[in-house]
Amino acid sequence: MDEQLLKEFLAEADELIAGLYADVEALRERRGEGRARREVLAGLFRKAHTFKGSAAAAGLAGAAGLAHEFESLLDAVRLGRRQADDAALDASETAVGALDALLREAARGRERAAPAELLDRLRELSAGGAGSPDAGHGAEAALPADVADALSAQERRRLREAADEGARVFLVEADFLIENFDEEFRRLGEGLRERGELVATVPGAHESEPERVRFRVVYATTEGRAETEARVAPLGARVAGVEEDEGQAGWTSSPALDVRVPLGELDELVSAAHELFTEAAQVLDAAASSAGGEGLESKAARVRRGFVEFEERLIGLRMVPLAATLERAARGARAAARAAGREVEFETKGGAVRIDKSLAERAAEPLLHLLRNAVDHGVEAPRERRAAGKAERGRVRVEVQSEGGLFILRVADDGRGIDPARVARAAIARGIVAAGARVTQEQALRLIFRPGFSTAEAVTPVSGRGVGLDVVERAVEQAGGQLRVWSEPGRGATFEMRLPMTLALVHAVVVRAGGWRYCLDAGHVAEAGDAGAQHELKEEGGRALLRWRGLDLPLVTLRGLLSGEGVKDGDGGRGAFVVARAGEGRERHVAVAVDGVEGRRDVLVRSLGRHAARWPGVSGATEMPDGEAALVLDLPRLLEEELKI
Repeated sequence: MDEQLLKEFLAEADELIAGLYADVEALRERRGEGRARREVLAGLFRKAHTFKGSAAAAGLAGAAGLAHEFESLLDAVRLGRRQADDAALDASETAVGALDALLREAARGRERAAPAELLDRLRELSAGGAGSPDAGHGAEAALPADVADALSAQERRRLREAADEGARVFLVEADFLIENFDEEFRRLGEGLRERGELVATVPGAHESEPERVRFRVVYATTEGRAETEARVAPLGARVAGVEEDEGQAGWTSSPALDVRVPLGELDELVSAAHELFTEAAQVLDAAASSAGGEGLESKAARVRRGFVEFEERLIGLRMVPLAATLERAARGARAAARAAGREVEFETKGGAVRIDKSLAERAAEPLLHLLRNAVDHGVEAPRERRAAGKAERGRVRVEVQSEGGLFILRVADDGRGIDPARVARAAIARGIVAAGARVTQEQALRLIFRPGFSTAEAVTPVSGRGVGLDVVERAVEQAGGQLRVWSEPGRGATFEMRLPMTLALVHAVVVRAGGWRYCLDAGHVAEAGDAGAQHELKEEGGRALLRWRGLDLPLVTLRGLLSGEGVKDGDGGRGAFVVARAGEGRERHVAVAVDGVEGRRDVLVRSLGRHAARWPGVSGATEMPDGEAALVLDLPRLLEEELKI
């Protein structure tokens, strides 16, 4: 049990319990009040969900389990599988009372299990009852097929309820310019909420005008069509679609607007904006060249900046902050630490980094596995740490960063590290290597990723069942990423996942090599240009060097890096070159000879998906203005592979 988390939870628990009691009572009073009842039910569900997560994080398994069953009952009511009748409300009130009692016991230092009969009663009520939703309700059938198909189960339920309560449903459409669509849509939402409810919003690209965004809003109100048309017209919208007969259809929603954007449509919108940006930039460049005026050039620069900022905002719409994913993984790791008898302090950095929602979901499971691995295999037991001169409390650090088109996640611990001798013993016991074989550190780092391999000597709640790091490696490769590991025996280990973003806007240096174009993240390039008299070339110890700012830098060619010929290929350095920043933990510079440097530009990088794992050092691809495709390179990774930096 995490004592600090428990103290924090108990400090706020009284307020949560009071809120749960108040919402259950309000639900009794508002059974037939439609929108108000739905708002109370939504609030009650959120409070129960918050209670469950906080109790689980504090180590109160009994309270968390009871809150889970209570939450399931409320979800059944929300989805219409169960009516909010006396039986459901009585059970809800009993559940809140039992949660209160469990917390009071925890405050006295005694953890109790939830009453078994209450858990059974909540499960029974959640499983069925009156009010099961019927398919094909008239209000749903009145909507366009693509809108109806996009409804969630909860939205379908709210649609049926509002229709039965006599509300009317309208489909409100609006087209806003990309440059200010968020402000215009906010105004529309505020105007609609004055006399009705926004249930669902379906945004999408405009079929014929890529510079506009289309919104379709399902809107429920007691006003008629004429009043609704008069309300939305000043807001740049119109009533479209089908309106049900009086008293037959309606939509409602929770007070907060939930805008769900299909990723495919959003990606198309981003692509359309980037194409528009490219075309506009070409026209502006041509106009500035022909006119030759400084005023036009400054205006062109402002337009470019505006487009870049807008593209970044569009891409940001498909992103989510990683803080919630990190916290969920940390909670699971704390539970693993308690089960393993370890004292571990978890530290996270970079929770504000935003990544694709789908990528965050893919990263969640391998992250949790790495954290559990750090707890069970990395951090030593308190006695072992004392003997090694370490603090009894171990430390596990999770660090996240985005770099160009890559999302990088590291899990580092200060534990025993990966001991080649221990790995060898486990490998010999499993018949993977011959008895008496010597296992080097590099071989040990490869062996731990073998399917079914584990150094655990016994099955624990965390490990020892043969579900090892191969699961993490496979998940990362399926996402088109790479998994790396460093370790120092007795000092700890670091695992790094490098995953490509689905979409990213990168300021890149465009170069040519071997007849092809490549894009390099400008953040990895200290200088790019033609080699001049000040850049002396020489050879030392069989390696080519380039004199740069008083330093002799190793010189390789991009052609050599990509072909695998690597460091021995240093010719061509008298032409163009880039000076790359490379190295893990400390900055080093390496000169890379290229056939030419075309300049810098903002490029829209797309992931190569699971196939990217086949090409280490390639983080994605982009389309150039002339239609040619160019690979986007992870230059530090390429140099690290070749130069062992």
